[in-house]
Amino acid sequence: MLTDLAAPWDGTDLSGYALPGGGGLLAALALLAYLMNDKGKGGGSRPNKELNEAIERAVGGLVRGIGRYVTGRDLAGEPRSTATWWRSGIRTDGADSVDDVLALPAPRTADPPASLDKPGPGTGTARRVLLMPFRVLASMGRALAAWSCWPQAARSLVRLAPLPVAWGLWRHQEVTVLVLIGAAVVVLGVALTGPGGLGWWTPRSPTDDELLGPAVWAGARQVLRLDENEPRSKWLRLDADLSEEGARILLRLPVEWMGGKEAVNALQHVVDTRVPGEWVARWERAGAAQFVQWTRKPKPAEKPVLPDYVEWKPTGNRYEVFVGQAVEGDRIVDVMVHTQSATPHWGVGGDTGSGKSTVLYIPIVHGRQHGELIDILDTKQNSLIGAEGHSGVRVHKTVRSCISAFAEFMVSMMAAENAMGKDAASGMRAQLIPRLLVIDELPTLIKMAYVWWKYGLKGKGVPPFLDWFSIILLQGRSSDHRIVVGTQQFANSFFGGTMERAQIGTKIVVGLQDRISWGVAFGQSTPVIQYDTTVKGRGVFADKRQAPDAEHLFVREFQPAYITPRVAEHLAACPPAPDWFDAGDIAPWITDDILKEADLVAAVGAFLPGGLYGPDAPTSVTPPAGVGGTGPSPSSAHVTGAPVTSGVTGRVTAAGAEAEAAEDAALPATYSLAEACGAGIVPWKYATARQYKKRSQERGVPFPDGVTDGRTTYYTEDELKDWVVRWKESAEA
Repeated sequence: MLTDLAAPWDGTDLSGYALPGGGGLLAALALLAYLMNDKGKGGGSRPNKELNEAIERAVGGLVRGIGRYVTGRDLAGEPRSTATWWRSGIRTDGADSVDDVLALPAPRTADPPASLDKPGPGTGTARRVLLMPFRVLASMGRALAAWSCWPQAARSLVRLAPLPVAWGLWRHQEVTVLVLIGAAVVVLGVALTGPGGLGWWTPRSPTDDELLGPAVWAGARQVLRLDENEPRSKWLRLDADLSEEGARILLRLPVEWMGGKEAVNALQHVVDTRVPGEWVARWERAGAAQFVQWTRKPKPAEKPVLPDYVEWKPTGNRYEVFVGQAVEGDRIVDVMVHTQSATPHWGVGGDTGSGKSTVLYIPIVHGRQHGELIDILDTKQNSLIGAEGHSGVRVHKTVRSCISAFAEFMVSMMAAENAMGKDAASGMRAQLIPRLLVIDELPTLIKMAYVWWKYGLKGKGVPPFLDWFSIILLQGRSSDHRIVVGTQQFANSFFGGTMERAQIGTKIVVGLQDRISWGVAFGQSTPVIQYDTTVKGRGVFADKRQAPDAEHLFVREFQPAYITPRVAEHLAACPPAPDWFDAGDIAPWITDDILKEADLVAAVGAFLPGGLYGPDAPTSVTPPAGVGGTGPSPSSAHVTGAPVTSGVTGRVTAAGAEAEAAEDAALPATYSLAEACGAGIVPWKYATARQYKKRSQERGVPFPDGVTDGRTTYYTEDELKDWVVRWKESAEA
């Protein structure tokens, strides 16, 4: 019977051919349906054409879907992340909720903020162990949720894994089970050692190209008018870490793109608003390859910080004085005052208590270390007390003594200039010694000298003191007679004029300065430097150098050297000065002829020691025990008092320094008009008093002349009260 006959395939296992056989049958049926439809009745009819197109689309979609499935890409639509075959990525399809937005990674910045939170108390090993499984499961859940961000190779492996697993379970069940167990152990080990467990590894952080590239490309593509299907990698490239120094953003430009000003600004706006940091563009439009490259703007160099304390040090050069350290550009440099320049004199400005006197110790010590003879004019009487009692340093404290020293210094300068001439005796030139005049509180000295002239000496007209100062400033360099001044302000009136003040080559300002004082010292066009005035002695200086990037004066922040505690030690170690200087005598190179000439041109003779208005007892130095003077000690007895200056009447007598101090104390107190109004001496407000002062001449009520320090006029109480009485009488009349 036919049923007893054996079939050809009996005894043959066809299970391995079922899947390919079924697939081949389905493919054959689909091909047959397509051919029958294409060759059937009315092959060109519209229904058949639409059916063909539908079949083609279905077949094409099936092929593309299989390709996407096998290669690990998304099955439909645009890619949802920036993942490539070997690298993971980040989502690029946006977020569906606020929580999704908060979960997105933030772009890196150049300086990630450091946490200042204190670490909390430890939770204990047991608690961490108990919670680890839950953290591992949560980590695995987050990894599965980030499926679209996996590398395409990993997704392809997961998608194709069911086929070999199914085949293995069918044909080699035991081996396949062992492989699956091993894979599960590996997955569990990876999860345990990952960020949710032991934290031995973390997922790769997305690059800045992945984070910021899509946003930059979206804006740049619109400006460049490129097609949506253009690949970003062809036109735009961002460095992986844009926070690094030298990071770049490179954008190719289409040749046909015109790129007007608005378009260029639009591209710059895209980068500025979508990439953190500041970026500088470099455009290349002339070459064969046109592009624009943005580089991160380099960080400004950190401004060096001046130390709060600078120790003074000798330079070994008489014409270079180390005075501190300053910020110059991006470095800290030593500040040297050069006294052999065309403008050798220098000065220190600042309010009372700002540290001027501390800086003035520096030229005193430096000068003595190089054999200079120092005269200090200190009307405050105690500001430079550390230099007193040392050989080679004479300190003048009374007005009479200061003016006498002023006069002697000027005549010494004139005599030294004459001794260096061709016709001078060689022995006279050998006696010359460099000298330094240090004036502390110059405005105070000028004011007190004018008061002494008018109310003490009953002098008429303008006193000659300021003219002496001008002569020394203009001629002192060639004869090695230099000046260092301490003043509240570098006003022209304190120095006799603009030309004389210009001889102050180095100006140092310490402490807080108002805008007016700054402009007076350095010029109105010089920008104000904001320096730390809370640091004691901190200030600025200028040495007639022009700013590198402008036409104004080059002013630099400055910290003076602090020498005060070692002043006595340094001065005691210096070689002793000649006996004539410590005895208070005038310089031996001052001859009678020079003295007569100086008195003729500058009315100086009457103010010298032994002169009509000079101190009866010259200022002398009492060196510490064991220190004696050396060198020539000629007598100054040959110097006689010169004739009385024209217009000066009367004679002031005193006996020694104490008498001179008493004389200074007996001088009347003086007030500016504003001070007098504030003290009640003038019974009106300052504005009213100024108006009455202007009307005084019109009404024939002379206003007192007073005395001036070159900037402000001062009056005695009696002068102002007398004027008030006369003004009121004229008003009543």
